Amino acid sequence: MLVITKFLNLMKQICLTIVVALFMLTISKEINAQNTTQNLDQVKLMQQFLGSWQAKTGKDTLELWEFHQYGKAFIINVSQVVNKQKISLYINNIAFSTKEGKFKGFALWPNGSYTTWIGAYASDKIFKGDMVQNFNPETTFIKFQNVLKNPNEWTYAQTNKDGVKILEYKFIKIK
Repeated sequence: MLVITKFLNLMKQICLTIVVALFMLTISKEINAQNTTQNLDQVKLMQQFLGSWQAKTGKDTLELWEFHQYGKAFIINVSQVVNKQKISLYINNIAFSTKEGKFKGFALWPNGSYTTWIGAYASDKIFKGDMVQNFNPETTFIKFQNVLKNPNEWTYAQTNKDGVKILEYKFIKIK
């Protein structure tokens, strides 16, 4: 009888442990599934980048980003100044999808090629995005991040699929 009682107590402890573990697993999935960007005013945060910015990208090369608002959308004219000569690089058109809670960008180069990307603010100072093929989030080939250090300075960085940093520019506001 003592063996049966011990066995029943052990079974109760095992069942209780399994129930608690399943409960904790369910709660952690619910917490992880919440959208942390949900409470951020994404469009208002994007306005932090309005204006003209420049970054030194080479010995005699600057990259210029002229960031404009177009209603609730945004346009960035990107050019380079190489040896004091300005060259158009690409135009980035950005719209916010209220359904998805993310920005979608379409970068168009003068030769007709293009890149699409999807991104959102992770916090009021950090914007994270993925360069993808034709807005398909499953085709990420580069990840990027903008970190606003203060109203006049921010950093743009790219990483490859393996998380290796492949590019970093420090932008300074010029207008």
